[in-house]
Amino acid sequence: MAHILIADDEPSIVALMTEILSHAGHRITTTYSGLETLKKLGLEPENSKVELPDLIILDIMMPHSDGYTVGTVIRNRERTRHIPILVVSALQQTSRLFDTTVHVEGFMSKPFSPEDLIGKVAKILAASKTPVQA
Repeated sequence: MAHILIADDEPSIVALMTEILSHAGHRITTTYSGLETLKKLGLEPENSKVELPDLIILDIMMPHSDGYTVGTVIRNRERTRHIPILVVSALQQTSRLFDTTVHVEGFMSKPFSPEDLIGKVAKILAASKTPVQA
């Protein structure tokens, strides 16, 4: 079981991903804005006692700091730069933006199937050496 942070401003998408990934055995934490995401990661304000997730699922279009900015902060901080990021977005051109600046482990377009989400998460976690329960 992995601890996954889902950061998306659409409650229905968050609920769907939470249901799918919880059913697959993962522990989920959710946030609904970029600023809330940075706070949950102990980055804004800085708090080294915050438990870090094994994977971050990050939307691009969020209030109070978009996913691109959040991803940049995550990658620029020593404490969080190792956490794999899966970008999930309705924006089709997103991967080009991240390819040139912020390294992420994967991309998924909305809408997505439960199978695709579970498969992509399992692949990223396996590559990062995080144990995954089937």
